Order: sequence, then C-alpha cells, then structure tokens
Amino acid sequence: MLASPVVGHELLIYTVIVNSEGGQPADIPNGTLKEGDSAWFWMKDTTENATLIVEVEKDGAKMRSPVLQFECELDDNGTRVDDECTNRFDFVFNQYTSAGLWNFTFLTYVNDTLSKTSTGSVYIQEDLHEEEVVDGASKEELEISKQTIAAIVAVISLFAIAILLSQNGPMNSFEEE
Repeated sequence: MLASPVVGHELLIYTVIVNSEGGQPADIPNGTLKEGDSAWFWMKDTTENATLIVEVEKDGAKMRSPVLQFECELDDNGTRVDDECTNRFDFVFNQYTSAGLWNFTFLTYVNDTLSKTSTGSVYIQEDLHEEEVVDGASKEELEISKQTIAAIVAVISLFAIAILLSQNGPMNSFEEE
C-alpha cells in the first residue's frame, strides 16, 4: 500500500576509445545518451611517449581530463605505482542541466608536445519524466486513489468481521420435551 518511487531511465555508460587516429567513435550517435548518463574516454594510443587530454565543452563551459596514459606501471600486487596515472576519463552528464550539444576535443601529446588534435560531439537528450494522464488524472493521483480505496475497503472489512463475531455469541441449545 506504499507508493512506488518515480524512476527515470536506466543510466547508461558510453565508451569512446581514443587511439592514434582519434576518438572512436568521435561523434556519439544522437539519441544514445540522456541527462545523467556517462561517457568514458579510454586512452588506447600506443604511440611511444603519447599522452592524452580530453576536453568536454558545452556553451563555453569546459572540463578537462587529467593527463591520460596508455598504461600505468603496476607493482607485484597489481596496484598502480603512481596514483596520478590513469588511462580513463569518466564524464557524467548532469542529471538536470546537461541537455544539448556537447563537443569533445582530443589533445594528443608526444614527449609533452601537442602533436594532434581531433574532435567529436554528442547531443544529450533531456531526461523527461512525463506523467501518464488518464481521464484528467495523473498516474500518481490514480495510484493514491487506488491506495485510498484499498484502505477504505480494509477498514470496512474489519468492522464487518467485528460485527459478525460479536453476533455469534453462545448458542442457545434446544431442549426436547
């Protein structure tokens, strides 16, 4: 009899591999991502001494990744030796305000010198939580009225059981003459 929470879409993660030819795919297909979804940018360029910085931009606001490496040195336990070393940049599109066109710039450096720039983009869809309307009432209003009706029926049933039990007092036995 409790209301179920309103749930948006299931959050998605889209992977972009950045190799020696740039982002693959550079342009994430329209309709793929909505607000709240994520894009993971993986550095997979095997060029010697290559590093990558990913810039994500919308309406003049920019976010830059840390410097990404192809691989990070690990110790005998499989733990990274340098905590600053990373090969993936995770970008989460804000749940409420990220709808619109986002541009990516992939800046590839070799020996700390910018050697190549490539670009890509994605159009993030608004995550609408449209309510279903039936006969002028929203789905939430219908759910509340169903719960109210169920509660009323339960209370009436309890009273009916109490009345029936109170009327079933001790039975009079008939004596034969």
